[in-house]
Amino acid sequence: MSDGGLTIDLSGLREVTVDPERKLVHVGGGCRLGDVDAATAPHKLIVAAGIMSETGVGGLALGGGIGWFSRKHGLTCDSFVSLELVRASGEVIEVNAGSHPELFWALRGGGGNFGIVTRFTFGAHEFGPMMRIGVSVCEPEQAAAALREYARVVPTLPRTVGWHAALKHDMPALPFVPPEYVGKRLMMLISMWLDDADDPEGVELINRLAETGEPCLKATTVLPFGAGVQRLIDVEFEDGHRYYTKEAHVADLADEAIDKLDAFWQNDMEMEGEVEIIGLGGAIGDVAEAGSAFSNRGYLLWLNFAMRWDDPAKDPDYIARTRKIVADLAPWTGPGVYVNMLNFDEQDRVVEAMGGPQKYGELARLKAEYDPQSLFRLNADILPAP
Repeated sequence: MSDGGLTIDLSGLREVTVDPERKLVHVGGGCRLGDVDAATAPHKLIVAAGIMSETGVGGLALGGGIGWFSRKHGLTCDSFVSLELVRASGEVIEVNAGSHPELFWALRGGGGNFGIVTRFTFGAHEFGPMMRIGVSVCEPEQAAAALREYARVVPTLPRTVGWHAALKHDMPALPFVPPEYVGKRLMMLISMWLDDADDPEGVELINRLAETGEPCLKATTVLPFGAGVQRLIDVEFEDGHRYYTKEAHVADLADEAIDKLDAFWQNDMEMEGEVEIIGLGGAIGDVAEAGSAFSNRGYLLWLNFAMRWDDPAKDPDYIARTRKIVADLAPWTGPGVYVNMLNFDEQDRVVEAMGGPQKYGELARLKAEYDPQSLFRLNADILPAP
């Protein structure tokens, strides 16, 4: 919401139309990922987007868009075919590789700086709708050793596998978690086969990854992607709480970095939430750095500190703790930050998020062309070039 500004409510634009023959999905600017998944699943198609059903398509996609399928199909913005955009002047334009190509480049990662997208047209990919997943859950005493094994194996995996870690303050009631584990501080490794759920290669690999470490719980299962996997963590990001996130690109998940993460999780993380290690790479790097506004495509792993609490009096302490652990990990993280995870206290990092001065300068030139008065500025703001 914008204090003293104007908030445009797009929640009435929720229509999704699927063209299964051309593998195109037309998505209203107010849609959430759950709307898209519900429309594409009957056609055994997916749009590569996000990790939970409640995420808004527009904000996710314009900032880049990482998700469960990123290793196989790239970012959400890499699937753009065309966008209907309302400029600050009120003019409605169609933006694609042949019409306003420079703006099309900027919208692939430049965020909401250039206009309001009222319709996205995405290229879709064949999938499922069932997904094979594997889970290994470790007690705190075994977590560091399991993460070392994770760090050793994850660079060897094909792009048909996504493998992610989550150091959880308290385990939610997931379909594969017995009641006695719910509410406990546990680490979860979750692997996903991003191809045919019955592929023998996928069955073997997911079964093997589920054995990682010395798990107190391990499971492999097949779930519907949109109606199941994409909704697994919705409860962990429900409305009504206070949230603070910090993201860092991982240059080296070294033993000492793992020890610091583990110590923070077990000793300093009083707040609810989780520390996520997100396995990326793969198709994200198929697009050249200069090929889109989205930057820093070369990292295999991202860290995200997704913290949650309810008492406003805890804000200074819990924010300071989160900032401190990210600063402590600086020797093992690299430059760049995901624009969609910039928080209220990180507006000084917009140039870094946009790839540095040269790329930011090009975006600023386009900002001056399409929004010279900077009407769209209450986000990760790009200032119009003089």
